[in-house]
Parts: sequence; structure tokens; C-alpha cells
Amino acid sequence: MARTKTTTALENRAEQRTFASPVALAFVRIVVARRKVTEAEARKIYLDYLNRTQPHRRGEHPAA
Repeated sequence: MARTKTTTALENRAEQRTFASPVALAFVRIVVARRKVTEAEARKIYLDYLNRTQPHRRGEHPAA
């Protein structure tokens, strides 16, 4: 079965840089152990967490 999701090299490097952090790796390991999810799901949870915690830009309204 072919993969339907394609990523660019830039997206790939950004993800590698994000998960190079010891904190990110620890977060993923803890989520995998406690929530019994796959590593890919745990990485998505971490990325969602990062996106929620970043301050919004001036002029943009936060999503409700």
C-alpha cells in the first residue's frame, strides 16, 4: 500500500530538529509508556502541545 502523506525536505528537517531535543524525546517516551500509544501518535501529541503553547502573532486572533 502506498503512503498518502508526503513531506518536503524542509518539513522533515524541522521535525528532526524538534525531536533532537532530550526533552522532546523524554516526552515521547513517557506518553508511549503511560498512554499506550505508538511513537508516531506520541510525536503528534507533542507537536500539538507545542502548537498550543506558542504565543499567537500580533493581529491574529486565537482559535476558539
